[in-house]
Amino acid sequence: RDVFELRLLLEQLGFQVVSLLDLNKAEMLAAVSRFLQLLGKGVYAVFYYAGHGYEHLGRNYMVPVDAPQPYSPENCISVQRILQKMQQQQTALNLVLLDTCRKWYNPGGALSQLQPLQPWGNTVYGYATSEDAEAYELQDGELSSGIFMKYLKQHILREKKVTHMLEEVLEAVGQDPLVAGRQVMEIKHTLKEPRALTDPL
Repeated sequence: RDVFELRLLLEQLGFQVVSLLDLNKAEMLAAVSRFLQLLGKGVYAVFYYAGHGYEHLGRNYMVPVDAPQPYSPENCISVQRILQKMQQQQTALNLVLLDTCRKWYNPGGALSQLQPLQPWGNTVYGYATSEDAEAYELQDGELSSGIFMKYLKQHILREKKVTHMLEEVLEAVGQDPLVAGRQVMEIKHTLKEPRALTDPL
């Protein structure tokens, strides 16, 4: 549900959207490749992932539907590797929204090899939850909707600097009685210009 509704909101803002569900690793890599082809100099890029994921030593991994347990980097997709490729396209804004848990359950797992990101000053992370915590969702029959996305959808169309818009989402998630004391959104960014998703491009 969240992916479908976010797609409609982003299209309303003028974005081209690649939107896919329940992918295995090969399909995920193909989708990322297609996404990267849409990027270029001056483009505003939004990368959203909802599903199983984890964080280890500051690196985030998305878990494909065919990944065996316990999860390990070689069977998962590195978010930081994707962000590196996004930056190589000289984008004006990279917004990475991760609606996943950030707990690490595999103490024996290694890290993927990764060069440090270039300091372009154009990146914003919106994490559904804080470090080493879980992200919750509401179940409605067969459909589910994340607490984080519940509030992001209410704020994403507002004409505000993207970090300010996310701060409003953070406050709203923090006041939700269902997840009080269990889920607090986190924002990290290096944004050096007042970019908004509503900017005319």
